[in-house]
This record gives sequence, C-alpha cells and structure tokens, in this order.
Amino acid sequence: MPTKGLFGFGRLIESVLATQADAGPQYVVEAMDTEMGKDIHTAEVPISDYRLIVTRDPANVQAMLATQSVDWDVGEHRTDSWKPLFGVGVFTSRGEAWKHSRALVRPQFARDQINDLDLIERHVQQLFSAIDRSHQVSKEGWTPEFDLQPLFYNMALDITTELIYGYSAGSQDPNGRAELPVIPGYDTPDRQNIGMHMDAGKACVETRGALWKYRWLLPTKALNAHCAAVHKYSEWFVRLRLQRGDNYLSKIESESGDVSKKRYVLLDELAKVTQDPVELRSQTLNILTAGRDTTAALMGWIFYFLSRHKDVFDKLREQTLNSFGPYVASDASNIEFKELRDAIPYMTPVINETLRMAPVIPLNERVALRDTVLPRGGGYHGDEPIFVPKGRQVLIPTYAMTRRQDLWGRDVDVFRPERWEEDGGRKFGFEFIPFGGGARQCLGQQFARTKAAYVIVRFLQKYDKIECTQVPPDAPLRFHHTIENRSGSGVQGHKLLIAIPMNIPPSFLESVKTEFPNLEVVHHDIGSWGQTGVPYPDEEWKDVTILMTFGAFPKTPELAPKLQFVQLISAGANHILEQPIFKDTKVDFCTANGVHGPQISEWVILTYLSFLHSFPYYLDNQRQAKWDRGKHNVIEDSPGKTVGILGYGAIGRQTARVATAMGMTVHAYTLHPRPTPESRHDDSWAPAGLGDPEGTFPTKWFSGPSQEDLHTFLKSGLDLLVVATPLTDNTKSLIGAAEFEALASVGKGRTIVSNIARGPVVNTGELIQALDKGLIRGAALDVTDPEPLPDGHPLWSTKNVIITPHVSGASTRYNERALAILKVNLGRYSEGGRLVNKIKKKRGY
Repeated sequence: MPTKGLFGFGRLIESVLATQADAGPQYVVEAMDTEMGKDIHTAEVPISDYRLIVTRDPANVQAMLATQSVDWDVGEHRTDSWKPLFGVGVFTSRGEAWKHSRALVRPQFARDQINDLDLIERHVQQLFSAIDRSHQVSKEGWTPEFDLQPLFYNMALDITTELIYGYSAGSQDPNGRAELPVIPGYDTPDRQNIGMHMDAGKACVETRGALWKYRWLLPTKALNAHCAAVHKYSEWFVRLRLQRGDNYLSKIESESGDVSKKRYVLLDELAKVTQDPVELRSQTLNILTAGRDTTAALMGWIFYFLSRHKDVFDKLREQTLNSFGPYVASDASNIEFKELRDAIPYMTPVINETLRMAPVIPLNERVALRDTVLPRGGGYHGDEPIFVPKGRQVLIPTYAMTRRQDLWGRDVDVFRPERWEEDGGRKFGFEFIPFGGGARQCLGQQFARTKAAYVIVRFLQKYDKIECTQVPPDAPLRFHHTIENRSGSGVQGHKLLIAIPMNIPPSFLESVKTEFPNLEVVHHDIGSWGQTGVPYPDEEWKDVTILMTFGAFPKTPELAPKLQFVQLISAGANHILEQPIFKDTKVDFCTANGVHGPQISEWVILTYLSFLHSFPYYLDNQRQAKWDRGKHNVIEDSPGKTVGILGYGAIGRQTARVATAMGMTVHAYTLHPRPTPESRHDDSWAPAGLGDPEGTFPTKWFSGPSQEDLHTFLKSGLDLLVVATPLTDNTKSLIGAAEFEALASVGKGRTIVSNIARGPVVNTGELIQALDKGLIRGAALDVTDPEPLPDGHPLWSTKNVIITPHVSGASTRYNERALAILKVNLGRYSEGGRLVNKIKKKRGY
C-alpha cells in the first residue's frame, strides 16, 4: 500500500481517527478494497520508517496461529502496552512466560465448575431487578427505551469477580453488596469504581498499542492512576486468600450463609499452585478483563441484532419456550449446561452470526520470531508464498475476514443466522476466529458462550418482544473499540434540552457536538434561577431524553415520556422534591454537587479567620480612620484547632482538605455510619486534585440519626462547626437551643458556627439567643431563615455575626464546572456507566 501523509504517518493518523469515530474495523476493509482491490488479501503497509503486513487470508492466519506457530508470537509492543494494567498473565505474555501462564490457568477452564449456572442465574435476577427498578412498565406492558449494554457489563463484571475472587463487585446493585471482611491496615477494594478504572485504563492501553513504538509520546499520569486502582482491587483479595490459606473458600461460604453447594473460586484454586502475590494478581486480572469484556460485548451485540430482526427473535424464542417453558423467576432448575448447547438448535447459529457480524476481538497480530514465509500473498495472483523477515509484525483483522464475499456470500453484510444451518451446518476454519485460534485460542470461549446462551434463554422466557429505538434502526454499525468491540450507539437518537440561566460558550456546545455527534442539543436561555416555565412548546417535550435545568420542567411528566435523566445546575435538590416529575417518575436526577467546593470552602475559612484575626473590629476602625491595635493580644491562628463538618459531602470534603493544610484537626459527621475505609469513599464529582475522595482527612467519624448521636459529635471539642447538610424534613431546625448547649458544654464561647447549607437548618431565634448568652463565639451565615433577611430583623444587629447574601457559592468558574459535570454524565450515559452525583430519591439528596 502507498505511503501517506507527512513523514509517512498519514496511515496511522487515519486509523486512529477511524477508531475514534467508532469505525476502526471498517477502515481496514475500505482501505484494502479501495486502494488494493477486493481480491487482494495481504498487503504491506508503510508507516514512517516502519513496515507491517496486514492479511485477511485464512491460509496465512492458519500458518501463524497453528501450522507454523513456532515461527510466530505476539508482539512485544502489545505485551508492553498491556502489562502496566494487567500484569504478566496468559493474555499479556509471550514465549516461556506465556507457556507458564497457560499451564497454570488452562486446567481451571477444563473443569465443569467454571460453568456455574446457579451463579449466572443469581446475577441474571439482579439484572432483571435493575430493569424493574429503573424502567417502569407502561399500561401497554412496555418499558421506556433504555440501553441494555451497561447492564450487561455490570452483570459480566459481577459474575466474573465472584467467580475469580469469591466476592462480587456488586455493580448491578451497590446497595446489595456483601460486606467484606476487614484486613487490618488495608483499605477495602473500591468496588464502586473498578469497572470505570478498567475501561479508562483499557482506553489508554488501546491508544498506546495503536501508536506502537511511538507510545512514549503519550502522557502516563492517567494510565498510572487507573493501573494503581485496578492492581489495588485485585491485591486486596490476593492478600485475603494468602492470609486465610485453605480456609478461604469455607469462610466465603459461611459469610454468605450458603454451604449447600461447593463453590468454585479461581483465586483459591490458583493459590494452591502458586503463592506469589504478584503472579496471582496478574493472572486473575488477565482473566477478569477477558471474562467481563468479551462476554458483555457479545451479549450487547446479540440483543443489538435481535432487536432489529424480529424474525430471528421470534424463531429463537419459540425454540426456547419449547425447550424450557415460560419464565418463572424462582425456578431455572430445568436449564442445564448440556441442554443450553443442544436443546435450542438455533442458538449457536445466532451466536456465531453475531460474532461474524461484530467480532468482539476485531484485531489480532503476530510478530515473526525468525525469517519465515507465509503461504499466500505473493506472485501475480497473490497465491504464492511471501518472505517475512524476523521482527516483522503482521496484523490479522478478524472483522475484515468476515466481510469477504468470496468466503461468506454476496449477503456478507446481512445478519442471517441461517447461513450456519445450510448444507448440513457450516464448518468453519481460520476465516472465523472470534476467540483466536491455535495454541493461544481463548481459554474462556466456552464460558462466554455459556453465559451468553443462558442470558438469552432467560430474557426470551421473560420478554416476548424487544424493539430497537435507534433512528434509523438500520444505521451503520458503530464499533466502540477498547481492545474488545462493543456497540457504539451511545446517545444515538437522544435529545438534550439545556434550560438554564447561564451563558453557554459556543465552544462548549461545539465540543459536545464533537464528542457526541449523534446527540441532538437544544439550548433555551432561562432569564433567572427562579423561573420555572420554559419557552418551549409542549409538543416539543415528547422527544427530550436528557434535561439540564435548575427548576424548569414540563408542566406535567406526561409531556416528556422519554425523559431519562435530569442534570441540575444546583448542588442541592430541596427545591424540586415536590415536583411531580421528581417524585412520581423513575427519571434519574443528578446534582451539580462539587461545583461549590473550592469557593465555599474558601468562604468558610475566610470568615473563620476573620473572627480569629478580629477583622470585623479592624475594618470598622478603618471606616472611622482609626489606628487602634486594641485586639492584637487576642488574635489566634488555626493550627491545632478542630473543625467539625456536619454533612461530609463535596463542600465538606474540600473544607477538610483546606483545614488540614492549615494544621487543623477534622471531625466528620454523616447520617449513615462510615465504619470502613471503603465506606468513606466518595464518587461524586470534584475538580481534579480537590476534595477528599478517599475520606482520609477526618481523624474522627461520627454518625447517627438521633439527637444523642448529633450531640456526641457536637461535644467533641469543636472550634469551628461547619453546617453543610442538605435541607430535608429531617434537617429543619437541626441546630437549635439544645445543640448550642451541647457545643458550650466543652467550652462556653469557644465555637464559631458557619452555615453554608440552608437557612432553616439552623433555628434563627435560638441562634440569636445562643450568641447573646455567649454559648458560641460567633456565627458566619451565608444563608438565613427567613431569606432574604428583611430590614430590621434582629439578626442584623446581633453581635459577633458575619452575614453575606447567599454568595459563598458564587464564582466566575461556576458555569464551567456545572457544564463539566454535564459532559461527564453525558459520557457516562453514552458508555452505560453510573451517573455521577445521582440523587437517592428516598433521601432527597
């Protein structure tokens, strides 16, 4: 193929851009077909000073993977790209290291226990529960439109982590996670974000692999952070297994209360062969990424095609019901492993055709270990051997092989499972290698097929129809490629309405259109924060699926039947709790929690230091042109002081960061207990490098719903009390006379109360009395009750009070941060991830 672009990098740039556009696999086919011809299946591709070979010829693939495999191995650039994330394991090693890994892992996949249908069934039920929780069925029996793919990724992660480590990540139902045992001195693994770290790490690996020997040009900070998080997750379980020894499995069974069946845990079995913690970490991570990603991608693609091909869906469902009967939630006992394979003849053709149309591993590769030959590609007709020098890399585009008309027929681009049934059943060779081939063929392919078949059976038992809502339904396939292929439809067919009292830079709207080209964006400027109506015709709401607003909603929820999530621009949600669209629907709501952290924490510290340094006194003297050092002998500084933060959210966590930097001690109070390091984590949004996401700054944690619990916190010796709790029915007048007495019990006149939450959280009349009695030292109030504070209100003339008119959250960067949260959530929604700052409706925050 000809050289392209400046210094020969044009081909590489085209490939990277195609991958970013979710069209990487198609690019290979189009480039070879248009530049070389549809009959040319092996080509040399120059990229700068590097030359590689691309072949979609099954004969060459068979030679590299099987008949001449001693001459070939995976490339060092591939292993070097993957090792930082996954370590040295069965998928990331070569040579003798790979043979060792293969010998260690292979026996585990030959065991019947690996196909644990009871385990899969439990997680299928969690998937169904997740659908029922989030997607209310209409009177006609339909759910609203939603994306199945993220649920499949959650399920695959939960199944695979439980199979490997004995404990599920619980990503499908975080509230139902099993409590992990405590390892003294070690934080529990971050089960909340392990999937995100895997995905982000793999995206970095994918880019590094694409740039091969030029990967050193890429920054590594983000990759290193994700690698550390993934390693830490696995290392915790490895440490637990090594500590427990042969009792690991029995203790898991006793903790779960299920001792009726002997469980299979891969880590436990591997630890019987090796006690090397690094090897155990690496081997299990290799299996984890393969077990989760390829299976979830396969299931996503299967339902992608089933939703678009009613005839295939109906035929497969008919055979399913004939073999296993209708759905019964509590009974899947009549489904057995062998029957999954044999009882539904159409199942294998459907899975195979899905893998042909959308191979989950779209690209493979090998490097010549010595001078060798490939059997085809040379000569005038391309059927003569070609010489391949030592070190030459050969790419194997599996997708391109499945698009050859001479191998698959003129309808190669049509999803037609029947092609696998014709002529007594199609026998395939190296033209179809969805799980690789030869000695390095994927060990878990049978497990992936079993999981996929089981999920299909249960879905088709439970649901009689699945419809595609993508517009148009026959749009070109989009391959979101981060090592494995998954559907890249993302926010295809979605409509975002932005109705906020903010100026939106055109550059932001352009960036959204660039990152989410299939998302329709409509912007309506709202005059003020208090405006509830939107200058938007009622009939236009019917297609809105995503809304960004403060409090402007459709007149009735029925006007926006497709609305799926709302991004608020406020950190609090008390102003929408009674909105019908909030309380009477299953629409997800997310706050802008985190936008206020930097500026409000500065306001808290500013006003606190103003008291310590007598600033009100000196400012008053300045206004009188009076030079008076009168209070210089009572000025204090902050090191050694204690700040108590009531409500340890985004604002509280950033305040803790700043206070700790000033030498202060931090006490945190939360409604719900945070007894373990894992429970103290916070996954809400925060500007990079700020906040306290790990929950490490407080030296003491307090919690509980009772007044006694609150008073224990208030009596812990606080010099500064920061009120940062949400306003709910339970927090109105949370701080009153009894609480001021509690503060005074350990030092009358010691504490400064800072309220940056909402005015009604503090009882105004009883605050004034506490100040008059000297129970507290002072009060800094950015919020009041009533608000705005009327002229003549006694709070204005109360001594030792600083009042600002609800401006602590103001910042010239507010809009920038709120829009950044929207973009984060659009990305997560597009990829099927967990929305950031999602409101728990029962709590109201």
